[in-house]
Amino acid sequence: MLLSLFPAVIAGHALFNCSSDQTIRRGMSVNISCNYKPSNDSESFIVELQSNSELCSVRKMKNSWTEQLCRNHCRFIWIQETAQMAFEVSNLQINDTGIYRCVVTRFIPPPSVILREERTFVQVIAQPTVSVSHVRAMGGFPMMLCSSEGFYPSALDQMWIRNGEFQNASLTYSINQTNPDRSFTLHSYLNISDCVNYSCWVNHSSLSQPTILHMTECYRNGDENGWIILVTSALIILTILIITVVCERSRRAHHRSPVRMNDTPASDLYSHVEYEIYSVLGDHRPVPCSPVRVHSSPQ
Repeated sequence: MLLSLFPAVIAGHALFNCSSDQTIRRGMSVNISCNYKPSNDSESFIVELQSNSELCSVRKMKNSWTEQLCRNHCRFIWIQETAQMAFEVSNLQINDTGIYRCVVTRFIPPPSVILREERTFVQVIAQPTVSVSHVRAMGGFPMMLCSSEGFYPSALDQMWIRNGEFQNASLTYSINQTNPDRSFTLHSYLNISDCVNYSCWVNHSSLSQPTILHMTECYRNGDENGWIILVTSALIILTILIITVVCERSRRAHHRSPVRMNDTPASDLYSHVEYEIYSVLGDHRPVPCSPVRVHSSPQ
């Protein structure tokens, strides 16, 4: 590392291997400086940004720049007033962590000579998403869960606080996971048997200060609230069903009550009329009427 601070002379040209570190949050951008100023306009050279592969390459001939190959998230920056050059890499992800090299190579006048190589180590960090919740163990025992998800690098401190005092790590059960994007997840479980104040304390290099999440209520209250909601919902559904059945039966009874005259047989109707007549007359029986004969007087 000390040797990298001094220039090495190769064929009359200075080759500098300078190193720097940058820590960038996931999703942000970084500028990789080349720290080289052309000595005159007659020089023609190539500026390349390299990591595990070539990310961007531009060529300068006289006073014009020509972009040869640059990936979507990379671009070349040239500030003409100060004759400074750099590369910008945007939307950094965890997989972008590594060493980036800016290499300036002169090809006119020949032979080709590396004029400068600047190395920058980029550390991409990801902030954890912290949450706390009540859960039940396989045996039905109440537990609390503190989860820190999507953080990078892997070094993270996560502890439980009970009534303001940190709990011994032996009282907790933790599970570490590696996510597909190389970030990490940590689940920490704590057995509880009383209703006191619990908090989850998390510290990580991506945080400006530790994160502390408090439990607002004990497990028993949360459990009782769940049962109250469940029973109330069941009663509402049952009431709606009873009202629906009663209304349906009332509607059917209403449609069956009217007597349709067309469906009453003629013999039944005659018997009914006859019964009404005899009821009015009582014991009196009608005198049968014989046909009246009309005699015509002789003329």
